Amino acid sequence: MQTQNKILNYFTLLKEKSLIGKSYLFVGNDFSVVKDIAKLINCRGVGTFCNGCWDCVSIENSTHPDLFTLKPETLTITIENIREAQQFLRLKSFRAQKKVLVISDAQNMGEASANAFLKTLEEPPKNSFIAVCASKIDGVIPTIVSRCNKIFLPLREEAGSFQLAPVLGFLKGERPYFKDRKEFLSFIWSLNLAIRDTFLFSMGGNNQLLTSGDCEIILENIKINSTNNYLNAMKDILEIYSAGATINENLALNIIKERLL
Repeated sequence: MQTQNKILNYFTLLKEKSLIGKSYLFVGNDFSVVKDIAKLINCRGVGTFCNGCWDCVSIENSTHPDLFTLKPETLTITIENIREAQQFLRLKSFRAQKKVLVISDAQNMGEASANAFLKTLEEPPKNSFIAVCASKIDGVIPTIVSRCNKIFLPLREEAGSFQLAPVLGFLKGERPYFKDRKEFLSFIWSLNLAIRDTFLFSMGGNNQLLTSGDCEIILENIKINSTNNYLNAMKDILEIYSAGATINENLALNIIKERLL
C-alpha cells in the first residue's frame, strides 16, 4: 500500500507539472493502482482524485466511455484485439481529459500483435494514456519495453504458500519455468523456507519438512557445510525475493545455484 501511494504521489506531481507521458509499462501482479491513475488523470478536482465525481465513479465501475481495457478472451492477444484498441484511441474523447487504454496480460501479446501495437506506441494519439500491464517484463518484446516508461508495482504474494515440487526439481538440476512473476516469487519464497528448515535440521535434527519424506533430496543436494554459509545463502535468497519485481530470473537462479549446489 505504501508503494502504491508513492506511485500515486509521483503521478500527482507529473499531473501538476503537465508531464504525464503517453505510455507506461506496469510490471507486477496487482494492477489496481492503474485504475486510480486513470482517475487521477481525468478527475477535475484539485490534488489526486476525489473518488466521487462522475469521471471517478465511472472509471471505478469500468463504464467510462473514454476507458478501454483490453482483456484477451484467449491466452494470446490477437491482432484483432490490437485493432479494436487502436480504433478506440482514434475516436474523439467523450469528455475525459485523456482517453485511457489499459492492456492486460501484455506478456501474452504475440509477435504479430506486438508489431502492430508498436505503431501506436511510436505515435500515440493526442490526449491519450496507454497502460501496458504485464506480470513479467521478460515476456514483453524489447521494442515495446523501450518505448514505455517503466513502473514496477509491489508484488502481492499469498501468505503461507509453499510449493515443494519445484524446489525439489531445482535441487535435482531441473530448470524451473514460471508463467508470471507471482509464480517466480512463490518459488523463491518456498526455496528459502526449505533452506531454513534444512538448516534447523542440521542444527538439531528436528525438521518439520521431513513429514513429506522429501527432505532427504534437499539434504543430499544442498552443498552447505557451515552456519555462516547457510545464513549467507538465506540472506541472498531473501534479497532476490525483495527484488523479485525487477531481477532477471536467469541471473537469480544462477546466483542461487552458486550458493547451494
